[in-house]
Amino acid sequence: MGVTCVGSGRCDGMSAFAMTQAFPGGPGPTSVPVFWSGYWLRPGYMQRVDDEQWDLRVPAGQLAGLGGAVDAAERLGARRELLASPQNAARAHLLRECPELFGIVGRVVLGVDERLWRAEPDWGGCSVELSGIECIDGFQTLGLLARGAGELSVEHLDRAVLDVRIVSGAARALARVAHDEAHRHHNPTAAQDLLLRQPVMRRLVGQFERDGIPFRLRRGERRGPSREGYGVDEATTALAFFLAGGEPALAFQTLTPEGREEIWRDPSGPKFRALFGPHTEATGVRIAITFRRAILRELEGLFGERSANHWHLLADAPDLVVWAVARELPLGALHRDPADPSAPEWDRILDQRVPVLTRLTAERLVAAYRGLRARVYRRDEVEKLEWWVRILGGTAS
Repeated sequence: MGVTCVGSGRCDGMSAFAMTQAFPGGPGPTSVPVFWSGYWLRPGYMQRVDDEQWDLRVPAGQLAGLGGAVDAAERLGARRELLASPQNAARAHLLRECPELFGIVGRVVLGVDERLWRAEPDWGGCSVELSGIECIDGFQTLGLLARGAGELSVEHLDRAVLDVRIVSGAARALARVAHDEAHRHHNPTAAQDLLLRQPVMRRLVGQFERDGIPFRLRRGERRGPSREGYGVDEATTALAFFLAGGEPALAFQTLTPEGREEIWRDPSGPKFRALFGPHTEATGVRIAITFRRAILRELEGLFGERSANHWHLLADAPDLVVWAVARELPLGALHRDPADPSAPEWDRILDQRVPVLTRLTAERLVAAYRGLRARVYRRDEVEKLEWWVRILGGTAS
């Protein structure tokens, strides 16, 4: 298999038994790392990919020395120094609090000039000496381990086990190119991508599915035939506008993808729980979406009739009208079981009250804005939360 061993014992077989043995305690061969002349690792598992590539599973304590020198990034040819980023701060916290999770995602890729395997008869496996080391990918991980080694014990660090790929020869250059270009091909995870893990969201998906209605949490193109349903983006906005006791600021935030992402990013936060809490039911989501759609349709017709001057408010800030109309509805019962005798007659309200209420509310808000800006209509300001609040109040601040 192209493995050279120094000393007694056999490494060429790479038996599963030998490669999964625990390492003995005490300082290992990497306790005094020397760059460029040899760095010893005792992996808990080895797998040959080909003659120039090997995959190792390495306890984190053995890797900390690689990133410890002041000029480690320069010596290892890393693309960046250790970054003072929120992501690294979160990973450092993870290393301190739950090291078992630290190495689960990601891989360190090391290019080497030479590798030399040494038999370890005491535990039946092999250690490996690496020389001419280049960090092709994963220097942020090495830097965090080096920093963590100053405050955490080796035993603590070794609870994190990392995947390490060793590459040499022609594979080294290919790996370098691939990782240098990786930013062009990786799709970053967004907050929405994690909603399917959230218990309330899973419950809502199940409730909708029992009614034969898709409730879509995932981003991306759907393949094959699709049924009409609801998406979490529209649901988030509708629930914010029909939230009993809510504030315009929260509703306004949900009108942009960035605002919704901020809410989704913290499922334990007050904004998320106000919209998607234990009280939230699929029936309430459907009512909120249906009423918002109906109000917006009514406004389109009304704007077609009266589109001059300040009536452009209906086209440029239609959800301002949605917010005001929603304040006139029994929002406290939004998520009440329709079979409950005390539940509002939402169908009757939708058919009979909403059209008239929408028109009256639109007229009132246009008049309020005309009172604030008698001569000039300014689109840029009616799309701002500050002016929503002023128009709803009906007087200049």
